[in-house]
Amino acid sequence: MRILHTADWHLGKIVNEYSMIEDQRYFLHELVDTIKTLEIDVIIIAGDLYDRSLPAKEAVALADEILTRMIRELSIPVLVIAGNHDSNERIEYGSRLFTENGLYMEGTIKPITRKVTIKNTNFYLAPFGDPLYVREIVKKPDIRTMEDVTRHQVEQIKKNLKLDEVNIFIGHGYVINGTEQSVEASDSERPLSIGTAEYVPVEMLDCFDYVALGHLHKPQKVKDKHVRYSGSILKYSKSECLHKKQVSLVEIGKNHLEVTPIYIQPLRDMRIIRGYFEDILKGQSEDYLFFELEDELLITDTMNRLRHKYPNAMGLEYIHQKESFHSNLRHNQNDLKTISFPDLFEDFYMEHTQVILNEKEKTLIQKAFHKAERSL
Repeated sequence: MRILHTADWHLGKIVNEYSMIEDQRYFLHELVDTIKTLEIDVIIIAGDLYDRSLPAKEAVALADEILTRMIRELSIPVLVIAGNHDSNERIEYGSRLFTENGLYMEGTIKPITRKVTIKNTNFYLAPFGDPLYVREIVKKPDIRTMEDVTRHQVEQIKKNLKLDEVNIFIGHGYVINGTEQSVEASDSERPLSIGTAEYVPVEMLDCFDYVALGHLHKPQKVKDKHVRYSGSILKYSKSECLHKKQVSLVEIGKNHLEVTPIYIQPLRDMRIIRGYFEDILKGQSEDYLFFELEDELLITDTMNRLRHKYPNAMGLEYIHQKESFHSNLRHNQNDLKTISFPDLFEDFYMEHTQVILNEKEKTLIQKAFHKAERSL
């Protein structure tokens, strides 16, 4: 069985006021063309097909465009579950009709988790569901967290699980190996719940031969290679600039598992450029860019000037600033009792001149204050 594991398409995503729909359309058509060469048996979309519960018409049209190509041109079954960004009910709309054509859309959690068998491989479709909603659906008042939701799903699946067959769990959530630090998140992921209530221990999913996850945007495994996030199809925040986006080709049998990353060149990359303003102006690019300027002085009309060379500039910061020059001093009345005079002067100087003291200047200021103190 050869499976293409994808997730977190986030169709209709807007990043820093830039619509990503053109980039998504380019990537997904390239993906369909690539799939033609891979002899895929099943395509998985593990949640967050859309970026919003009420997606823009352009996003819905793109989903229709791509899913139609996958079903009609490729004749490959597609399994889709709802993520936390999706509307559960809208994802499921028309699902019975779609199933007849090989498109399995599972939007809402059911009392019995949906099982789809394709070529002797069992797929269990577990869409994201708010614990309060799930509690009412399954009539279990003790369900309060995402861990409780997943535990209920897995326990219910285990009742009829045939361990001599290949079993694959498709889920959307925050699966960890002991601690939150065991996996890497990014800025563009919406929290599933408050505090630690969103985490699910990876051991809960040990009974499955492969776990296809969505939600975290960086491609990564959780503890073992059979529990994996494919990651988002594109970069959706500055924190993702160093990610190497991919979709996962999963070759699986009962005693065999091999995962191969498939890379597709995006229409535009998302990158960070660091340096001095005048040096940066010597280049140009259509990529989505976040600038980190090393200049100590603020530069007039910086972003507009950058956009003449970099039309898709998304963000700008002066990396040597300790804070915005237009904010108040960092020290409140309580801080004044303990903060040193040289540090206060440094803040005052930066606030009023927009220049950061270098180490030599800081040393001179400290000596001057010490000399003044001795003369008192």
